[in-house]
Amino acid sequence: MQRLVATVQQLAVFPVKSLPGTAPHRVEVGADGLRGDRALVLVGPGGEVLTAKHHPGLRALELTGPPEAPLVSAPGAAPGDLDAVARALGLDGPVRLERAAGGARQVAPVHVVTLAERAAPGAGDSSRANVVLDLPGEPGEPGEPAGAGAPAGALLRPEGADGPVLRLTRRPRHCAGVFADVLVPGVLRVGQRVLLEPGPHAPADGRAPGPAGAHG
Repeated sequence: MQRLVATVQQLAVFPVKSLPGTAPHRVEVGADGLRGDRALVLVGPGGEVLTAKHHPGLRALELTGPPEAPLVSAPGAAPGDLDAVARALGLDGPVRLERAAGGARQVAPVHVVTLAERAAPGAGDSSRANVVLDLPGEPGEPGEPAGAGAPAGALLRPEGADGPVLRLTRRPRHCAGVFADVLVPGVLRVGQRVLLEPGPHAPADGRAPGPAGAHG
């Protein structure tokens, strides 16, 4: 692959699995991903972890406060009123926030997507990606169309500054983008220019084998 230059267009942190996220201007990135991302789950009356697959009303809930200690609320209710949250979800008992053992993410620490890739026909829902890149031209690898996105197998690092180094690993199964592991921790900022460079074991076609699932 050729060396590419992109700009960080948006950052997103989802403190509670399946709930709406926040869009910070800067965020610390560690080995487990963006600080505060998917660290908590909402637990139902029977001790079950609530997910949008079975409780789509989770997407309409609201979050306030810092990602490490968010307050969940139902529309129109006071922040942190979990009784109102239970009623909004149609549950007969109390709900509570719990820290997810090992984090609530299911696949990889970070989900990266480009603007053109997200807008491509049939791209699927990538609204819960953590890092959105503006990659001018999106030339793609040989045999791939323009807008093919950041190539799996590449390294992503800030241009001319200290910051996190990510290894782009594999494509999600049901949405656009590419998952990434964190090789070096650091801070990412909206508007920051980043480089996409060949990794030491990047496949010739820029894709890592085998699609993976999606973040919740």
